[in-house]
Amino acid sequence: MTVSVDLVAQIIERIAPKSWAEEWDNVGLLVGNGASPVKRLLLALDGTSRIVEEAEDCGAQLIVSHHPILFRGLKNLREDNREAQIPLSLIRSGIAFYAAHTNLDQSVLSSSWTIANALGLRQIELLAPVARESWIKLVVFVPATHVEAVRQALVSVGVGSGISAGSGKSNYAECFFQGPGVGLFRPLQGANPAIGRIGELTRVEELRLESIVAETQVEKALRILRKVHPYEEPAYDLIPLKNGGPSRGYGVVGYLPEPQKLEVIWPHIQDLFKTGSWAVPQAVSQSKSDSWLKNPAYPAGMRLAGDLRKSIRKIAIVNGSGGDFIAKALYKGADLFISGDISHHQLLDALERKMAVADIGHFLSEVPMICSLADYLRTDKALSKLEIIISSFNRVPWSG
Repeated sequence: MTVSVDLVAQIIERIAPKSWAEEWDNVGLLVGNGASPVKRLLLALDGTSRIVEEAEDCGAQLIVSHHPILFRGLKNLREDNREAQIPLSLIRSGIAFYAAHTNLDQSVLSSSWTIANALGLRQIELLAPVARESWIKLVVFVPATHVEAVRQALVSVGVGSGISAGSGKSNYAECFFQGPGVGLFRPLQGANPAIGRIGELTRVEELRLESIVAETQVEKALRILRKVHPYEEPAYDLIPLKNGGPSRGYGVVGYLPEPQKLEVIWPHIQDLFKTGSWAVPQAVSQSKSDSWLKNPAYPAGMRLAGDLRKSIRKIAIVNGSGGDFIAKALYKGADLFISGDISHHQLLDALERKMAVADIGHFLSEVPMICSLADYLRTDKALSKLEIIISSFNRVPWSG
């Protein structure tokens, strides 16, 4: 099976739908052709000129970046327009560019979850819920001869995966119910039936195939259903469910197994980034592209504020620029807030209310998400022939 840009996008959007992105954001395929084949993919946090050069050097056909390259509207693609240089370079090199930003921040792949799990936090919950996923039961009636082809097609767009709000939802996939029955229909003049004749009542041994799909994925599921179903007009039902899916949002908050002094937990947090001690996936090709994982200078720019003797039990984490979530963390009773890009006044507000703050910088707070995304893509069977490389320029931009 040939891997296309659209297939990679489809698999990312299965866990981080574009509809989750903020209105001001710019996610999805920003440069390139969705039908273009991809043999090598470069993952990066940012879409800089060095990342584009690296993609050219390593022969990547697609860059998947967390941060978009086009936030402000481009008025032209002239060579003397500085803001147009990166998209122009991508177009000249035939490299597609895909961004997953605030939609990925709200997914289970976010760094907030990765760091919380690495710290061994318990009773983890969202810090700032945004919405709860709505589930739709999809029921379709298929001739027995075609049921497996239809089922596999629906599986390819995420139907039947992660269909509960429980803690074990990620442990099950391809969840369907199947039962026999008889379908009846009479093709009228102008019809083009796959089975039966015009004007005759037709009886067909069919199977009722049903599963659950996220509301955001319904249209995609119906498109592929119509494509593979043998009937000119497939019969299907869409049933809204009251048992909603999991909530999504920004950041997490949870408890350490046992309270620890700030002076004890802080070196442990630093070590996570110094050694990459969580389950960091390795590149398919053992190239320099994952060398940043063992960079001894990795924690550059990490800062801590608060009483080192303070007992820490509850920790809030927000990847990226998380200063605006300090009030949420205080409301949740966090003893320590971990994030990036904390301003002077935001820090003072936290300290005034006795909450310690670890500002680990924007890059460090988000790069675990790139590792999680790489791992997620590498475990998808449809992408088994795709080489996935983490950019060697994924590093803290500060030099001191």
